[in-house]
Amino acid sequence: MALKPILMPQLGLTMQEGTFQGFLKAEGERFRRGEPLFQVESDKALVEVEAEVDGVLKEVLAEVGKTYPVGAVLGFYEEV
Repeated sequence: MALKPILMPQLGLTMQEGTFQGFLKAEGERFRRGEPLFQVESDKALVEVEAEVDGVLKEVLAEVGKTYPVGAVLGFYEEV
């Protein structure tokens, strides 16, 4: 199967970037839809972002504590 990107979400209408605070799964670990997958800190709060589908985290690109623009690729997953 093809790898799909995990993107920095837009958590509010004015959000243009967020600080990546880490994946809650390790590379190779499976996750389920609705389960918290990673954390992002915006100017307002620390948010756990839930998985939108069932999958396996295949590759982590983002560095913890680094700020990324909305839409930036944080990693890749394979849908299962």
